[in-house]
Amino acid sequence: MFALGLLLLACVASLTHAQLTMKVGPTTASSAKRTTICNVLNYGGAIGSSDIGPAILSAYNNCVLKNSGSTLYVPAGKYNMQTWVTLNGGTKWAFQLDGFLTRTSTTSGHMIVIQNANDFEMYSSTSAGGIQGNGYQCRNAGPRLIRIITSTSWSLHDLVLVDSPEFHVVVQTGSRGEIYNLAIRGSNIGGSDGIDISGDNHWVHDVEVTNRDECVTIKSPATNMMVERIWCNQSGGSAFGSLGADTAISNIVYQNTYTNEGGNQAMMFKSNGGSGYVRNVLLQNFISRSTAYGLYINQYWASMTPVAGNGVQLSNITFKNWDGNVADGVARPPIALICADGAPCSSITLNNVNMWSLTGSAIAKCESAFGSGLGCIKSGSATSYAVVTSTMAKPSGYTTPSTMAGDLSAGYTSVSAIPTPTIPSSFYPGLPAISALAKDKQG
Repeated sequence: MFALGLLLLACVASLTHAQLTMKVGPTTASSAKRTTICNVLNYGGAIGSSDIGPAILSAYNNCVLKNSGSTLYVPAGKYNMQTWVTLNGGTKWAFQLDGFLTRTSTTSGHMIVIQNANDFEMYSSTSAGGIQGNGYQCRNAGPRLIRIITSTSWSLHDLVLVDSPEFHVVVQTGSRGEIYNLAIRGSNIGGSDGIDISGDNHWVHDVEVTNRDECVTIKSPATNMMVERIWCNQSGGSAFGSLGADTAISNIVYQNTYTNEGGNQAMMFKSNGGSGYVRNVLLQNFISRSTAYGLYINQYWASMTPVAGNGVQLSNITFKNWDGNVADGVARPPIALICADGAPCSSITLNNVNMWSLTGSAIAKCESAFGSGLGCIKSGSATSYAVVTSTMAKPSGYTTPSTMAGDLSAGYTSVSAIPTPTIPSSFYPGLPAISALAKDKQG
């Protein structure tokens, strides 16, 4: 049902852009995974435990793997965790995390790894369970929170993830995943990515991210993905990259993405050298307010160590229905298309893109970019050209960007604890969440 609806939406949005091509998420309902409840309290765990990790692993190995249609259950309550767990394999199972786990070890890696799972679901039935990473105690010297590796037909939802020492959620390839109804609170520092995702036929929606790095980022390899209703609330913003050797990204749709004041960018493609391609991408219905960068392609990204290769080929990239502004449109253009001279961008289309500057003046920059919809971009597809800078006029369609009632006015420091948020019911101005919170489905 979800896949059919999304495919119809894709046809309406653009006949030239594919996205999800099959059903995503678990293939059986949560109720079908409750034949056996594998409660960690029956496998050596206790509410208030100093280390719930061994009980989680024991309940998984001794109960979940032996009972198809089972749920690994962490009841509501507070638990410390210092032993990281890898839950490998398993079919037709769920991880119901109603409790709240707090990291107490500085061991690197990932607190929870789900690997090679099929028909899997990780969630909180109360929409209040999750993980407190207390990253301020071991910044960039501790674990990431959750990693999902080569799994099929799965979902991650209704969880609160706070202050990971490094990235919060990493999805490493796999297929048919769905991530939704997440609240992520990271610190005002780099290396605090919200969601980094690669793979095939994944759907990410209804996610709020606070951090000073990337909000929801597509990594290579990636095909047939939909990312929508994303609230970058005091977050760096969304991105593709960093893109390196043998990049393979195609058929991606981002839509209804909101980045409020203080973000680094509305959307960035970033690389420095490399090879491969990013093609058939639709980025529509973006709202951004007072970000440092706006719509930004930079294939000479100075913060990235150069990679061997002539550059990643960007083609058939469409930006449609954008409304936003940057803090200073001369210092950092609201639109910059800086493409690799060794692999010029082709078929870059800007349609109803209304980006402006709070200072009242702005420039645009293009290099080796071919397409339409911007004064400095060149038509056709030919050899590389040097940077062209043009003065922008205020777009006739520009309006003051919308706001959200829960907009934060500042990010969170990296040297003290970050409070635990609640999951909102809307992630884009004027639109409700696609899926109701799990707590509202009870009864």
